Amino acid sequence: MRGVINGLKSTVKATNYTPLAKNAAQFKQIQLPKARQFSVESSTACWNCQKKSELKQNMICSDCGHLQDVNSGINYFKLLSFPIQFSLEPQKLTKSFRQLQTIVHPDKYSNKTSREQTNSADWSSLINRAYKTLSTPMERGQYLLQLKGEPMPQDNSALNKEFLMAMMERNEEVEDAKDTQTLEDLNVQLIKELEDMAQKLNILFESKDLPGVKETLVAMKYLLSIQNSIKQKQQSLLGS
Repeated sequence: MRGVINGLKSTVKATNYTPLAKNAAQFKQIQLPKARQFSVESSTACWNCQKKSELKQNMICSDCGHLQDVNSGINYFKLLSFPIQFSLEPQKLTKSFRQLQTIVHPDKYSNKTSREQTNSADWSSLINRAYKTLSTPMERGQYLLQLKGEPMPQDNSALNKEFLMAMMERNEEVEDAKDTQTLEDLNVQLIKELEDMAQKLNILFESKDLPGVKETLVAMKYLLSIQNSIKQKQQSLLGS
């Protein structure tokens, strides 16, 4: 692995930009994952009373009170009653998530129709997915970009060679670590940097700097990949 990393360092130094795809086999540890795809919102009439009225909590017919079929394309911010922006209060998000899960809890529909029982499970799954997306800065950022019709880069073209060099060196540090304390120290550094990047994303979204948003999100993916490598190395050391 050290020979591969040294070879990558020489390549980065010799060029201004090296597409990740050309080094996919060598640079596998921090290969960019594909951006998640989200569907668009749609609406239909109530399956029970056939009326197309406003829904309570975006899920329950205000006329007949039946739980509607899951709307997989609903805007996650709307579902969780939040404005469409990057900045949010985690405690309020968790509170809204728990309130919605209470409404669709399967126990409340055990004596209802089979359709509502199915809808209950489907809505619960969607609420979990929406909460996971909005509670994670990187996924929330990607989701906002997609709402704006902006695709995420699938290579390292948004990053400079100095950053890529630093990421390779960090992977080397993880590989060379001999104890869990060293790995924990590295992880603490990553957590702080990820928090700083989340704050930076808020500023970038407010200023509508979408290129800056994309660059920051790609950088976060690299840090999260290294963080995952740390967890794997910790498990390896604990198991040996």
